[in-house]
Amino acid sequence: MPWRLKEVLPEALKRAGGKERLQRGLVLASWKEVVGRELARLTEAVALEEGVLTVWVADPVTAHQLTYSRLALLRRYEERFPGKVREIRFLVGRLEAPSPEPPPPPKDPEAGRKALALAQLAPSELREAVARAAFALFAHKRGNPCPLCGTPSETHPCPTCRRLLESPLVRKEAERLKRGRPPRLEGEALLVARHLARERLLAEMRELYPQALREAGLRPLLRDLARRFQSLFPEEALPEGVQSLLAKED
Repeated sequence: MPWRLKEVLPEALKRAGGKERLQRGLVLASWKEVVGRELARLTEAVALEEGVLTVWVADPVTAHQLTYSRLALLRRYEERFPGKVREIRFLVGRLEAPSPEPPPPPKDPEAGRKALALAQLAPSELREAVARAAFALFAHKRGNPCPLCGTPSETHPCPTCRRLLESPLVRKEAERLKRGRPPRLEGEALLVARHLARERLLAEMRELYPQALREAGLRPLLRDLARRFQSLFPEEALPEGVQSLLAKED
């Protein structure tokens, strides 16, 4: 179910905090301002892990150009977010045709504080995406929240999530999550990987369910899929048939 900025649950207030994670979200949101208007249309910052910023680039020529500008980009990030970005890694990937450029994020420092305050009200796993969404809202970007990351967009999924859905790195992360491994990505990349893992687990359970109805020997496999699904999505119910069959086995 898509999360809406206006639907923050009171329980989230108890979990407010984690400014480090929020600042990572703001680092990603600020990439287009840091890199400049021309190159922003050919790139997308997708992850920040242990001080390493990962940026998707449209083609090898642009990646080569950015590599030469790396130190200048790091200096700009140091001015805005001291100590948060120690290195930038450029990955060449397929980008969509550039859309009309949205207004730049507001220069007023108060806008950044508002974005942080709003994101603190969100569930912990969504705070980075909320920070980016808040920045987009302050920049008057139009559209409803993307069902995957929550960022306002006129198309669903949003352009970033559509690109991440095709990313080999994100697909590999989804397979790791599906197998019960700890995540390695963060931000929108992790949200999209979780979405893919959810869809794959549901598809495997639905495919196995009719066979498990006939063959009791397949039910432990179905139970293992259900266990991994509930571990990743404890708030979500299993498919009704699967839940009913496994309940009879208990």
